[in-house]
Amino acid sequence: MQRRQFLKGGAFLGASALLPLSLRSMAAKSLLTTRDLKSVVDFNPDVTRHWLGESLWGNRLQDWQLNQGRVECLQGDKSFEVRTVSLLTHQLNDKPANAHLRVKLGLLTQNRNGFAGFIIGAGGTELDYRGASLVQRAGGTNGGLMAVVDEKGALSFRDFSNDAQPLNYRSLKAKPLTKTGKFSRKAFYLDLQINAPAPGQSSNNTLVLTLSDAGTGKALNQVALDGIDAQRLAGNILLLSSPPVGEGGARWWFNELALTGDKVEENLSQTLGPAVGCLYSLNQDSLRLSAQLMPVASNEYQKLRLESRESDNTDAGWKVHQTAPLEEGFVAAFDIENWPYQLTHDYRIVDVATERELYSSQIVKDPGNAQPLKIALHSCLTATAKSLDAGPYVPRIKQEKNIGRYSKDNILFPHQQLVQNCDSHQPDLYVFCGDQFYEGVPTRVWRNKPDSKLDLLYRWYLWYWTYRDSVRNRPVIMLADDHDVLQGNLWGVGGRDPVVLETDKRMEEDGGYTQTKSLVRMAYRIQHSHNPRPYDPTPIDHGIEVTYGAFIYGATSFALVEDRKFKSRRNTKVDPRHAQGELLGLRQEMFLRAWKNMHPGLPKVCLTASMWGSAQTQGNVKPLLDYDSNGYPYDGRTRAVQLIKDAGAVVLAGDQHLAMVARQGIDDFTDGPLFFAGPAGAAFWQRWFEGEGRLENKRNNDPNTGDFTDTFGNKMHLLAVANPKVTYQSFKSQVGDSWSNFLADPAVKSEGYGLVRVDHQQQAFEFECWEWSVDPKTGKQFDGWPYRLSFSDV
Repeated sequence: MQRRQFLKGGAFLGASALLPLSLRSMAAKSLLTTRDLKSVVDFNPDVTRHWLGESLWGNRLQDWQLNQGRVECLQGDKSFEVRTVSLLTHQLNDKPANAHLRVKLGLLTQNRNGFAGFIIGAGGTELDYRGASLVQRAGGTNGGLMAVVDEKGALSFRDFSNDAQPLNYRSLKAKPLTKTGKFSRKAFYLDLQINAPAPGQSSNNTLVLTLSDAGTGKALNQVALDGIDAQRLAGNILLLSSPPVGEGGARWWFNELALTGDKVEENLSQTLGPAVGCLYSLNQDSLRLSAQLMPVASNEYQKLRLESRESDNTDAGWKVHQTAPLEEGFVAAFDIENWPYQLTHDYRIVDVATERELYSSQIVKDPGNAQPLKIALHSCLTATAKSLDAGPYVPRIKQEKNIGRYSKDNILFPHQQLVQNCDSHQPDLYVFCGDQFYEGVPTRVWRNKPDSKLDLLYRWYLWYWTYRDSVRNRPVIMLADDHDVLQGNLWGVGGRDPVVLETDKRMEEDGGYTQTKSLVRMAYRIQHSHNPRPYDPTPIDHGIEVTYGAFIYGATSFALVEDRKFKSRRNTKVDPRHAQGELLGLRQEMFLRAWKNMHPGLPKVCLTASMWGSAQTQGNVKPLLDYDSNGYPYDGRTRAVQLIKDAGAVVLAGDQHLAMVARQGIDDFTDGPLFFAGPAGAAFWQRWFEGEGRLENKRNNDPNTGDFTDTFGNKMHLLAVANPKVTYQSFKSQVGDSWSNFLADPAVKSEGYGLVRVDHQQQAFEFECWEWSVDPKTGKQFDGWPYRLSFSDV
């Protein structure tokens, strides 16, 4: 990321006037008295919204609002300590240099205890500015340093880097310099000066924290902290509002954030919003595109316009295609017919009311069959290895290292290596087949709350922020899976609510959607609005839309199938091998029968969420019973597999966090179609398929391949598997009777992405499986890959 030294200038805010005589000599040494503070945030006074502005990121969305020119904290309940807002465009570097930070703030609550101020050094030099923006609530490695004022006007510096005691914000021994005035609860300035040592002295800095009256500018209280290494201060700058630990308490507001100094680096490209990005799909002359905005106010960006021009003729004017309203979820959807898909076009999204261009990129021409079509296959992406709300992190097994809270091992977002390594293949099409985020990370589960939609969007924006540059000028196909609607498992049963429950309390296992139907509709809208037009757009129960259908891209025929939305609920009262029900449902089965006769002569690929079989073992080659897998129910699964075979297609999927190539059988182990389940991008739940060399018909003598029958009676032939790097037996022997298969340390998991090449000239598919950290130019794929299959052998 290119950065430059922060440019001073702008409105003069009195950098030295607030200092009493005891501090002016220190300020003079730093030369900050000759520099003006520069305002770095536009606090729009005319809107009320949860999006705080282009240069700010709030943790969480629902915990903050911009209101009448102030950023206000909305959350002060017990267990919601240290709500934070990260400054995106400016960071502190690791140089022994000077800096001055100022913010205006005040209390929103009366007679409540709490504290507010700055965190500096968040993320250290280890994290990307986006990952460091997630710092909140619990301290830990790279958490940084607090400089705060409490409800009584007392100033303190507090440590925010304690992994062992993450809620122990230990006060550091600061020197009180002066206290000259009475604390005002209305409004005041908090100034933090970082004073570098003189040349030739140690690398330790002195920090000076000053509280002054916002009306008179009079300094009220000051403290100083000596001996702070310059590198400890490097990282993001955050604002914080917090009640006392373990209690409910005060909430605070902020505005007039200003900075100066050589220790400050500026990068004005590091903004987010109002448009987060766009997703599009191309089905010959049918273009579908969605524009995703941040949570804007109800009086702005309510109608958007799509315009385009040929990329080879930029002198031509912009052609207006369509206007679209901003719908719930802050997304606008465009559906264009007669698109000239054999030409590349520039496009832009324009706000109709202001004529402001919000986003621009390209829609590339359909690549046709001249070159192999490269398909990137992604699924299952957690932002952090463990929740940032959790207590002290403890390894579950001896093979795991003890990861630091704000280290790269825990803050996986924005997944730089995964993204860069995949993008280096220059895919033509990106497929995201489910679990774009998880409901328990990076923050706590927040289901069925009045602001659950904002919580879902908070997680969705992290996915978008990760991939928006990758998909900026490439088509995307996306399937929302169970976690995308905030459920651990989903048996959709066509959207119907259950009539009979398994227990006295409704569970996911009872079938249907457990969250509000309005949230479910929004979740599908933000992820599916850009997909090709559905085969039959009739919504299921509760007005929940569908996305299944067919399209052509890169001289390849695709079917998009939703294998959760119509699936029957589990039935534990019968032998799982004899249970009956739906996997795809009648409507999608009818679609696949029709797809068989569509697009004759083209290779066929079916995209779905999960493999249609339960290839899991629990040691000793014993099949594991898992109703969440799409090996259930047997008859619905077998009908679906037969339809894919009849269509002559291969299937791409994800979901199981266990990369695999397998033939899903019908009557025999090898008489069905080939499935490729890509690895998780990053997930916590682990699964295993360990053949232990005991299966018949192994491939290349690989001990984890061969013929297998799952717990539902489905036959399959395993051709390649990427198991976790610790065995099932080793894992279970260390976690005892625990029900969960959670692992946090990326080093003991097998995660990454898939790549599929549809080679028209060679008349073959090639399936690749890459670990996230491996450079494709120099490294190797997971054992068992690549796997090549000719069109004639499908």
